[in-house]
Amino acid sequence: MFDNVIVPKSYLKGLLTKEQEKLLKTTKRFGGSVRGVEFQTKSLDNTLRKYKIYKQKLFANNEALWNCEPPKTEQRTEDTSEKYPYEKGRWSEVSHNGSVIFYDSIKDKDENAWWVEFDFIFKNGVVDKKELIQFRIQTTKEEKEAVDKMRDTEQEILNVYKKASLKYRFFCFLETRLQKLANWAREERSIPIEIRKEAYEKSGRLAKDPDCLKLYKDIYERHGEQK
Repeated sequence: MFDNVIVPKSYLKGLLTKEQEKLLKTTKRFGGSVRGVEFQTKSLDNTLRKYKIYKQKLFANNEALWNCEPPKTEQRTEDTSEKYPYEKGRWSEVSHNGSVIFYDSIKDKDENAWWVEFDFIFKNGVVDKKELIQFRIQTTKEEKEAVDKMRDTEQEILNVYKKASLKYRFFCFLETRLQKLANWAREERSIPIEIRKEAYEKSGRLAKDPDCLKLYKDIYERHGEQK
């Protein structure tokens, strides 16, 4: 798992050459309220959370208010206003101390793949140091085409075997049926909602977190049990 972090392109310029800067594409997110270059990072929660760096500070998206894409792609309800407050209340400062390494794989106009990686050091959630770890070419277009050609050749031979082999087709069939059976057994052995609710009430979990039973919502709905 990983998280995403959106970094203003201006924060990276002092670390890159002009040619390197051109390879980084700026994106707009959250209804256009956040603009920057989007990277992945494994230095934070690793829960697919969204972060941004704004005014030298690190912010995290409030997942309780997650539907913040433009109206056409957003999960709207009848109560959603036409002018949605994309930014308001959706971000909170993160008092992070230490390194946040973020990275991406990008392509240039010639279809060459590049690996870019940065390290930002934070003190109490504020950028203190910035470093370019690497900006290197991963794979040229020619190298990728050669690898694709090898893969296609291999796959062609494998596909002939898969179609001709009775053993292969039989065990694929068996695997599919057994997987469906395993999924069914996993659902059937689920603990009834009333038993789980009783356990959570006695332990105090339900009082502390009233939404804790929502984790099992899909299972209960599939079984037609009362929420």
